[in-house]
Amino acid sequence: MIIKNKTAQQLGFWSAVLTSLMILWLSIALGLYHPTLHAPWNGMQAYADNFLAEPFLAWIIPCFLLTLCFLTVMACIHTLTSEEKKLWSLLALVSAIAYTTIMSTCYYIQMVVVVYNLTHHSTDGLSLWLFAFPYPHSIPGAMEGIGYAFMCLSLISASRLFSADKLSKWINRSFLLSGLSGFIIFTNPLIALPLSITLIVAATNAIILFSSMILASIWFKRSLQER
Repeated sequence: MIIKNKTAQQLGFWSAVLTSLMILWLSIALGLYHPTLHAPWNGMQAYADNFLAEPFLAWIIPCFLLTLCFLTVMACIHTLTSEEKKLWSLLALVSAIAYTTIMSTCYYIQMVVVVYNLTHHSTDGLSLWLFAFPYPHSIPGAMEGIGYAFMCLSLISASRLFSADKLSKWINRSFLLSGLSGFIIFTNPLIALPLSITLIVAATNAIILFSSMILASIWFKRSLQER
């Protein structure tokens, strides 16, 4: 699969490392924020009065940064892919671009519009932009659904590129499993599952995705060391 390109190999390694760190950061921060995310809804004014920017931004920021890191990983993989497999890497890259465009917009709006207005006690027009009731039946819930569906398509497409050795086969499986399990974010607004099942699948997906990026970073590092 590999076409030698030192810049892509180095950038791919560091991007995969940063992607895994972003996944770890947001998983911890979102886990701590989870009780607030699913707290009983007592109205917009009560939500604004009790809103705390710091714990909210603690998971929104890594979600935003994840989009950029993930796109860079897929761009580097595409650059290193040989011509006969370029179609799959192109599909992975195009899907990653769609994911990054949608989700970076979603999280940037949260950082600069939603947080600003809530902390200044201005709630006009915010009701459907909150990560609160009626989420996931809200604008960010819908954007996450379609955005992460593109991320899953990117991972599934990229999985087709890895099969040469034992490490590549592990990357193939982890990319495929993280892509398939991540579709729950797309289906959840359409077909509601019990919260416990959703959380278990989401946690499993985060672990697999984190592992897949660690494996990808090792792959980039090994490719750089090969003569």
